[in-house]
Amino acid sequence: MNKKSALTLGSIGCVLVILLIIIAFMMTGQHKTGSQSSSSKLPKINQAKVMKRIDYEMFDQNEDLKYVENSDNFGDNTYVDGQKIGENALDGLFNLSLGHENSEANPAIYLKANEIENLTTKWKKGGNAFVAKGYFVVKDTGKKYPFAFEFNADYMILQEWYGKDIKI
Repeated sequence: MNKKSALTLGSIGCVLVILLIIIAFMMTGQHKTGSQSSSSKLPKINQAKVMKRIDYEMFDQNEDLKYVENSDNFGDNTYVDGQKIGENALDGLFNLSLGHENSEANPAIYLKANEIENLTTKWKKGGNAFVAKGYFVVKDTGKKYPFAFEFNADYMILQEWYGKDIKI
């Protein structure tokens, strides 16, 4: 073997060793590429806890906003059919959205208690909050009524959306 062939063979061998080291390093998970998702480090969302929070918010008769993070600004964080409730009463807007005129009634009387369909949860970008979307079932018609809640990582409610035009 002459000197030129030995140099070529040595160079190829060196490149292969370097490639193997890089591949082994990536396989151990110590190297993160831009194509790997950062969401893999987010904790799994506890669906049962989400259901408990939503059920309490909708069907508990105390109406004390126990799981709402900022209950002082409740009207600024709650939307019915895309409209911020602000100073309006949630019950009245919610009932109108359901097609009922009785603005004094608790809207939960029109919904099947503790029955949520197609609940999905997804972390928001950044991982500080997640959104739970699904449907309540209307008692008299069986129709699905859409809702969405935004939760922080401690399962406290940040925003609520009911009816059409859900934008979270």
